Amino acid sequence: MDAHTRATPRRQPPVTRAYRQARRAQQAEANTERIVAACAGLITSVRRIADITLDDIARQSGVTVRTVLRRFGSRDGAFEAAFARIGSEIKSLRVATPAGDIDAALDSLLQQYEQMGDLNIRALEAEDQLPLVHRGLETGRRHHREWLAEIFAPHLAGRSPKEKAQRLIALYAATDIYVWKLLRRDLKLDRGATLIAIGSMVRGLLARDPGARTRRENPRGRHSD
Repeated sequence: MDAHTRATPRRQPPVTRAYRQARRAQQAEANTERIVAACAGLITSVRRIADITLDDIARQSGVTVRTVLRRFGSRDGAFEAAFARIGSEIKSLRVATPAGDIDAALDSLLQQYEQMGDLNIRALEAEDQLPLVHRGLETGRRHHREWLAEIFAPHLAGRSPKEKAQRLIALYAATDIYVWKLLRRDLKLDRGATLIAIGSMVRGLLARDPGARTRRENPRGRHSD
């Protein structure tokens, strides 16, 4: 038998089990990322969040419904991961400002509302239909209350606990997303006019009360306000 007949093809080294497992893990991670990104994109773009289906998520992410279910268990599982990402993005939009600086604080607040306000309104509309949206909004409300207490602490210092609590509730109302919607979307004010309107309410709530009104004695000896 000559050399040519005896020659055998060179075989490629076998793919190791560890290598295959690593590839599968990478693929699973990539699928997870695509699904979360696709779901977040749908949430931020559709009119009614509750109408998003598993088919929509799978189609947008380029995977099968089975893959979505394998990674997240349900549509709500994918929603939860997407809302966690969106929540982190929303929180990062509110730039940190010095405590007591009203102008900087409200400018930061408006910056956040301008970028995510419409999504927030749509989420509020879906709150009663989707428990996970309700939980996310409750977290957002808690963060907003904490932000108000921290940023306006210098203006509330020295007030009684009861008065401080009342002012914080009023400040929450003055800076709520629905006020932004009323001014920007319904009344169609520009950003500058919206900032002025909200700023006027906030400054009024933070102003020190003059206390009991003083009375001036009139020429006839009576007191008038």
